[in-house]
Amino acid sequence: MQTGNIPVLFIQDQTIPSAYEQAIRQVWDNGARIRTEYDRPEDPPSRDASVVICVEEPFGQPRFHRSFADGLGGLAEYVMEVVHGAHDYWVKPVDEIMKAAESTDTRWTYTYHERLFRYVIEDRVVDQIDYLISKLAETGYSRRAQAITWNPKLDPPTDDPPCLQRVWGRLCEDGEGGLIFNMNTHWRSRDLFKAWFENVIAITTLMRSIANALAERTGKRVCVGRYVDMVDSMHIYGSYFREIEGDPKKGIKSFFEQLDSRSFADRTWDSAFVKPFFINDGIGKGLRPMLEREKNMPQDVRTAVQKELEAMEKDDYIV
Repeated sequence: MQTGNIPVLFIQDQTIPSAYEQAIRQVWDNGARIRTEYDRPEDPPSRDASVVICVEEPFGQPRFHRSFADGLGGLAEYVMEVVHGAHDYWVKPVDEIMKAAESTDTRWTYTYHERLFRYVIEDRVVDQIDYLISKLAETGYSRRAQAITWNPKLDPPTDDPPCLQRVWGRLCEDGEGGLIFNMNTHWRSRDLFKAWFENVIAITTLMRSIANALAERTGKRVCVGRYVDMVDSMHIYGSYFREIEGDPKKGIKSFFEQLDSRSFADRTWDSAFVKPFFINDGIGKGLRPMLEREKNMPQDVRTAVQKELEAMEKDDYIV
């Protein structure tokens, strides 16, 4: 590869945790050394690559890796944020967003759910996911079923624009009278070590929600197919290198030594183990504590999260 080029890496695996480990190894070994806008003076350059990841079975088991930034209850709440808009009410008004750094309003500038389900253009609110579902229910092989997040009016001035840019889906026949929903997402930027895994758990849960809606509208069985994740800048921040490299003098193993010293089963959890923690992790996070804690959550959103909780409490629900 010519010096100065950003590497392009391709990863294909059956499950999310195995793809996650492959991605960290490949970006660490092959990523370009590039500075970021979040570096401190003492941080080394990040490892960075453009990466395509294909997960063949997004709900294959084990589905959860044990190495991620948040706890399981916090991850459950993030899933509700992406799928049901649990935190859309945390987004500040457009006039405050337009003030950029001059705004004293500390609320968020976006959520993925808000942009996908309530995209505002010329004072009109567009439910892009409903469009995607309607388009595929009518013409499953259409190439036009997509939803975007980027808002060219609101995002360029902010310091924290959305990483997810686009969701695209398509239906294929399974040869037995049913359909398979395949989904791609495209991201401009991704924190691999501390965000990718949680992003993918949430976005594949949204994928399943779309597949279920397609089943209702088509009257056919719709299964979740492969998930493809395309990232322009997949990076490991220099500030994380101590965690990756460990400290031999203090007897702290590197991230890769920890992987190699434990079996895959000891590095992962299946959905059955995780589900009780999604409901209530015992330390104030999870769907039940979330509903009790967030008194200002809009009623329609609260109802959606409550229904998800009730479904989750049944034996056949897979988180």
